[in-house]
Amino acid sequence: MKALVWKDTKKNMESLGKNLPRKYAVNFSPRDQSIKEGFISVDGKAFTFRAVIDSISPYDETDQSVLKKKNISPKTVLEITVLEKVDPIPLIEFKASGKYLKEMKTWNIAERSQTEMKEKEAYAGTIPKDINEIVEDARKIGFSLPLTVADDVLKYKKSMDKKDYLHLLKRLQEDISKKEIDPHEAVGIIAAQSIGEPGTQMTMRTFHFAGVREMNVTLGLPRLIEIVDARRIPSTPSMTIYLKKEFSKSDDSVMSVVKELENTSLIDVADIVTNVAEMYLTVKPNAERMKERIVVFNDILDATEKVKGITVIKDDKDQEITVKPQQESFKKLYQVQEQLKTLTIKGIPGIKRAIARIDPSTKEWVIYTQGSNLKDVLELDEVDGNRTYTNDIIEIATVLGIEAGRNAIFMESQRTLQEQGLEVDQRHLMLMADMMTFGGGVRAVGRQGISGRKSSVLARAAFEITTKHLLRAGLIGEVDPLSGVAENIIVGQPITLGTGAVNLVYKGLKNTK
Repeated sequence: MKALVWKDTKKNMESLGKNLPRKYAVNFSPRDQSIKEGFISVDGKAFTFRAVIDSISPYDETDQSVLKKKNISPKTVLEITVLEKVDPIPLIEFKASGKYLKEMKTWNIAERSQTEMKEKEAYAGTIPKDINEIVEDARKIGFSLPLTVADDVLKYKKSMDKKDYLHLLKRLQEDISKKEIDPHEAVGIIAAQSIGEPGTQMTMRTFHFAGVREMNVTLGLPRLIEIVDARRIPSTPSMTIYLKKEFSKSDDSVMSVVKELENTSLIDVADIVTNVAEMYLTVKPNAERMKERIVVFNDILDATEKVKGITVIKDDKDQEITVKPQQESFKKLYQVQEQLKTLTIKGIPGIKRAIARIDPSTKEWVIYTQGSNLKDVLELDEVDGNRTYTNDIIEIATVLGIEAGRNAIFMESQRTLQEQGLEVDQRHLMLMADMMTFGGGVRAVGRQGISGRKSSVLARAAFEITTKHLLRAGLIGEVDPLSGVAENIIVGQPITLGTGAVNLVYKGLKNTK
């Protein structure tokens, strides 16, 4: 539902709220006269008042009952019947012209987007009736049939008689029973072998986007090592950004987003000359580089003026900017120079480069970036948050949660192997992803993560830094329960997996007398 939003003073709102209903004169003219609700911000950051508007009409000078704001030229009269103070409502809950409000300076007509909370339907209720019947038939025989397999069986069931259909289910039962993991099987070792062996066949290479030499993505063995080591920053972070349908086929919208994404520092578009004798810096914009990055002189000037502790002077011809530190010293001059080099002129921090390409399958624009900043990118109105993706696993876990991080580990490792033409059963990769994330955070497989935090002293000592673990365990009196694989092999006992997990006890014959 549309609402009228505007910025006003707290004093005006208090005066208006004393004698309601009342006519209130404002200095703007909304075209839509049917709006019945208004939200007012007093600080430009959030809406703190809600008004019910009975009517909107042109201002009449002869009407003495109208309450007027000071120092304005009234244009419209709002007849307000209810004015109430509400808990602060963020601006970003409102959309004007398809974009979320980020600041409130004057007025606007906006729509409030509120999240509707619905209870999720039970999973069983979402399964089609035909597939459910096949699952039930399998259950009567005595086994559990996966839904994906039941979906494949459905097309055969229609062309079979009942006898052949039951025979097919029994064959499936035999096949599934052969593929089931035995109790106490060493699934971790099998998963490690299944991922590690194909890993030795991987090539060490990088892929770069055609025509863009500096945009490359690490693939192969180095990428797989990055994933299992849970590197905080990948060697080549990148994002694949999809736009909402209303923007994805518009060239102007795509170019606007690319311009908004690319992080441009001062050093990218200008040269900085330091005058040590006179204690000042000169910023000399480079016209060619500015044109390439779509930056104008005022962008550089505005960004420079926001830096604290300096005096900014521009020349009359808009060709140079002189910067003087307010505290004159060589140390301060050097600090200001380094600060200016990394000063962001425009764009999102972390996104060094962005290119747009048309996806051949969907005929829509997709943006690829060098660098990643998922949180800030998702805040752009044009970006489709459901499809946008980054290869930075830690960032996904931080922004979207640990379940999203687990899925990212699985997808990235699977994609890395598939790009090399290697097939690894997805269950091994899922087990690795589960082990890396079950503690609530993304942990590495090695010394700093899973292997380094085992409860067994001997298992930790067998992995890396033997003397350190044994010495520390001796000092604090740590006990090893000998429940794992490595520690039992070290002491020469059967491991507690497979047949070693079963203990046989001879009780002797009962006395029959």
